[in-house]
Amino acid sequence: MGIRKSTDDTRRCTFAATVTASGRFLMPLIVFKGSPRGRIVKNELPTFPDNIIYACQDNAWMDETVMLMWVERILRPYVAKAPPGIVPLLFLDSFRCHMMASVTKAIQALGVQVEIIPGGCTGLCQPVDVGVNKPLKGKIRHYWERYMIDEGIIEATTKPPEHVLIANWCSEAYTQVDTQTIINAWRKTGPYTWFVPTCAPRPIEWMDPFAISTEEDNKFHIY
Repeated sequence: MGIRKSTDDTRRCTFAATVTASGRFLMPLIVFKGSPRGRIVKNELPTFPDNIIYACQDNAWMDETVMLMWVERILRPYVAKAPPGIVPLLFLDSFRCHMMASVTKAIQALGVQVEIIPGGCTGLCQPVDVGVNKPLKGKIRHYWERYMIDEGIIEATTKPPEHVLIANWCSEAYTQVDTQTIINAWRKTGPYTWFVPTCAPRPIEWMDPFAISTEEDNKFHIY
């Protein structure tokens, strides 16, 4: 039997995916393992695909600093398009850095209402977890498997993929998740008032609620 595996030197990362109920992906955020001011940030990240925001953290996790970066660089530009009188609604998992006072204050300062999903309920009422994570991870896994096969190693060990290659996989994968898949994920999570039965969701993208998910995975952390 042929066995293909990479070395123990993993390229762990966190992929933060934010989706709106109109079926749109906001610009994702990828967090690689490394120093926030180290070589990867200075030399590698500027060369990566520009449809993703990048950061480095010692454990490749979302923490307070990275979450505040997400608020400033991804959330702020999106909610800035909301007209007067519209209060955007954000669903967040009960992940520690999501509930920090500095983070919630920064979000609320933008005029956004925050709803924390209770622990253990992510798989039931978090749209990203319910209907987006699986196709997204499946597409990333496809690129990973193709990489392993293209290495041409049977019953041996391959070198781990470069950071830029992982960034390219993620860039390609999230753009392939279609609008209807995201809309269906929202529909499966419960009777959101945004959706009228038998009707398509309202087309004005800045009016819909949006969500970040937090699912642990041994290869990719999807938020």
